[in-house]
Amino acid sequence: MPVIACPDCSREVSTIASSCPHCGRPSPAGTTPIVDTGPPTQQEETLWKGTPAWSLLAGKILAIILTMIVIPVLAHFAAKSAPDLDASAKLISAGWWLTAALVLIQLALFGLALARLLSTLYTITNQRVMIETGLLTKALSEIDLRYIDDSQFEQGVIHRMLGVGNVTLVSSDKTTPVYVLRGIRDPRGVRELIRSHAYKVSQRQIFTRAT
Repeated sequence: MPVIACPDCSREVSTIASSCPHCGRPSPAGTTPIVDTGPPTQQEETLWKGTPAWSLLAGKILAIILTMIVIPVLAHFAAKSAPDLDASAKLISAGWWLTAALVLIQLALFGLALARLLSTLYTITNQRVMIETGLLTKALSEIDLRYIDDSQFEQGVIHRMLGVGNVTLVSSDKTTPVYVLRGIRDPRGVRELIRSHAYKVSQRQIFTRAT
């Protein structure tokens, strides 16, 4: 049993005693109420932050390059079998016009994909997963780690070659029951990071729950 020295008589007094049994002085240790502050709160820390990988745009860039090469070559090949020079020139001109039109369409699609990539930010902390989207206007949604029921990662053949993949989160959150972190690097590692910390949060919640 812990004891303290009485300030008046300097004799030992139990910390649970309301007063000194020797001189009668009220004991500060006995009169100070014990305050239950509850379990310590854990400060939120960022564990991982990232965006969809730039390598996802490689396919669109390759498609633009192939369009600029293949269609003019085919047009020149067809022009060789034209009956006269005028028809040959028209075929070559049509090939260039078709190339220009397809390249413009692909550039527009590339711009949309780039804007979507730049406007998406994923953040994982030891408490939640946050998804921020938008360039001019911002939208933020989040999933509490306590509500994540399952997590999966997916990699196709092309994604494996590029070193990227998707991580799917299934939760009991009503606003965002399912969300996919698309095209991120090391999807297996990110999935394991989320899974391990979601387990830690759930265990901490069990042991600190009031009874």
